[in-house]
Amino acid sequence: MRRTTTEREAYYYGWSVLDCLPSGMYDQPSEGTGAVMRPATLRRYAEAAGFVGVDVLPIDHDGFRLYLLRG
Repeated sequence: MRRTTTEREAYYYGWSVLDCLPSGMYDQPSEGTGAVMRPATLRRYAEAAGFVGVDVLPIDHDGFRLYLLRG
């Protein structure tokens, strides 16, 4: 059975809040992002790190959104 985007995102978000976020908060300072990251958040992090562009790659995948960071 193929999950809808909403069900899949809810599952990943729940896992992120219960596991990834607490693990990521262990070392400080931390942005406290977890595993679920929207394109706008990644763009903000990439720009702060000195990248000049971020593209969402046109790769259809049920579990991941893939990006290209341009320096």
